[in-house]
Amino acid sequence: MRVLISGAGVAGPSLAWFLARAGTHVTIVEKSKSLLPHGQNVDLQGSAVTAVKKMGLLDEVRRRNTKETGTQFIDPNGKPFAPLPMKEGSSASLTSGYEILRGDLAALLFEATRDHPNVDYRFGTTVTEVISNDDNSVKVALSNGETQEFDLLVAADGQWSKVRNQCFPPEAVKAIHTGMYAVYYTIPREPGDNDLWNIYVALRSRIVTVRPDPYGKLSMCA
Repeated sequence: MRVLISGAGVAGPSLAWFLARAGTHVTIVEKSKSLLPHGQNVDLQGSAVTAVKKMGLLDEVRRRNTKETGTQFIDPNGKPFAPLPMKEGSSASLTSGYEILRGDLAALLFEATRDHPNVDYRFGTTVTEVISNDDNSVKVALSNGETQEFDLLVAADGQWSKVRNQCFPPEAVKAIHTGMYAVYYTIPREPGDNDLWNIYVALRSRIVTVRPDPYGKLSMCA
């Protein structure tokens, strides 16, 4: 079986890991020239932790953990009023025991699959056209000029997937704007900063959060 995956972020390499070990030949195309290191916290919980355990990567996820120790809500003066420390076996805190930056998780999954003989990564390459798609196969044109045929095509290229838009009718793929905006950025860490996810909820549905990363900086969301 031959499978083409569009997208070398988190979902694509995760799927490739399991498919390759089942004997499937997997080609992963990624429009970027290399892995993208960007992204904020990903908290692994539930079935995600189960999957990482099966992949034998749980210890490595722990090693690359953001070191966040819990969550606390703060008032307008910066004083905490609702501390929620992370405790083993407790779900009270918003902090997972497996907090990891999105870029670190993507790198970890890439490292776990890149040398497998059944996995072929092609960076700087995209699916420019889905030529045919039926019960037997999928024929695609790639940006490098190749035309190839696969048994299955997986769109793992993000929320605004161009592959998905080619394979499904417009009414099946649409975004609904709820009027919410978010900005993520990274700032230097100060000596007095803690290792908690600090959350301030303001009036008019506004929110600002600050949380640690493992590189001596802070991730902010507003």
